[in-house]
Amino acid sequence: PLDQRPLQEIGVKYSLHQELLHRVMELYLEAMLKGLQDNVRYGGLDALMDALGRNKSAEFLKYPDQIIESKAIDNGNYVLGHVLKEKDISRDLATSVSRRTGIEQDTLEIVLPITATLMMGRLGLYLDDIEASQQRDTLLDILHIEEGTSLREMILQKQKELYEAGH
Repeated sequence: PLDQRPLQEIGVKYSLHQELLHRVMELYLEAMLKGLQDNVRYGGLDALMDALGRNKSAEFLKYPDQIIESKAIDNGNYVLGHVLKEKDISRDLATSVSRRTGIEQDTLEIVLPITATLMMGRLGLYLDDIEASQQRDTLLDILHIEEGTSLREMILQKQKELYEAGH
């Protein structure tokens, strides 16, 4: 079960009811999942694995009261730069979620990087509990890139080519 304290901290800080906050997180995570899938599609699996290996986001889960501090927001903005690539995409996402939820866009622009920090932290902690040799396949599974899909085959083929070129 996921620790709800970070979400409680966010809800209190930004006066958001937990059900509404869960909806916001759901919409944001859906967009970030697509961003991660796109990154992997274009050869970013190794970069994602590396980022998760150096993941500082998990620290904010260990100390939930820090999730609303500027360090967590800065961390999340860094993550968003890699996941969504452009600030305009982040702003457009906040605008869209604002329209769908009625929450002020300014608040959502702060909650977005916090969500990115939570996502990377939870993903990193999850992968930490998995044997190193299985982490890549697990990550592909989390990103809904299943065995036999052309995207998974493309990634595995590229890895094979890079391996063979190096030997």
